[in-house]
Amino acid sequence: MGTPGPSTVYTTEAVLSVFERNDEPHEPLTSSEIADELGCSSQTVRNRLKELSEEGEIQTKKVGARSRVWWLP
Repeated sequence: MGTPGPSTVYTTEAVLSVFERNDEPHEPLTSSEIADELGCSSQTVRNRLKELSEEGEIQTKKVGARSRVWWLP
């Protein structure tokens, strides 16, 4: 029996393509907006966005007590 886990992997390309398909590619997006576009949970997206931020692929800023936006540098 296989290991349980997500059936879809959200690659760097998949996440970055959400920004690139946007009318304004450098417009900040929330994890919820990206999750809606990819059809997955906000937590899944937040985990991947955090990794991409640490790798320097995207930038982020906290905009409220529990809110954060993400954008292409």
